[in-house]
Amino acid sequence: MNPKISFWLIPSAAYRPFFQEIINSLSKAHNSPTFEPHVTIYSGDYTADESVDELIETAVKNVSGFMLDIEQLGYTDLYTKTLFVQFKPSAILTQVSETLRHNSAKPSDYVLSPHLSLLYQHLDQAVKEKLATELVIPYSLFPGK
Repeated sequence: MNPKISFWLIPSAAYRPFFQEIINSLSKAHNSPTFEPHVTIYSGDYTADESVDELIETAVKNVSGFMLDIEQLGYTDLYTKTLFVQFKPSAILTQVSETLRHNSAKPSDYVLSPHLSLLYQHLDQAVKEKLATELVIPYSLFPGK
């Protein structure tokens, strides 16, 4: 069985503390794990003969930087997507994800849905809905909002 690999986009230093504080606060309030804020951009099988560095370097070769625009706060029944910030589609991020897929030894059927999870926990629907409506993301912190 091949190990799995996931490639993450980590918020810049300017935004990372903001998201980490929300994750930590929700984790404490709901007895759930803490984790580093991230956006999964590709996930699939990994083979020992692949170079992670080369995959990343190729995928971001012509990328100088970009911002993701927030679309909404959402929630699902998936443990790893209990409460999350959904971002609008990004042509640059899609290109990076597709380049990773194309250059992987065993391309997966991973579907990019750029989001940043804020909580991993099984919660009642009403609790998730309440969190999604009460949590405030100050859009003024994010250019383009």
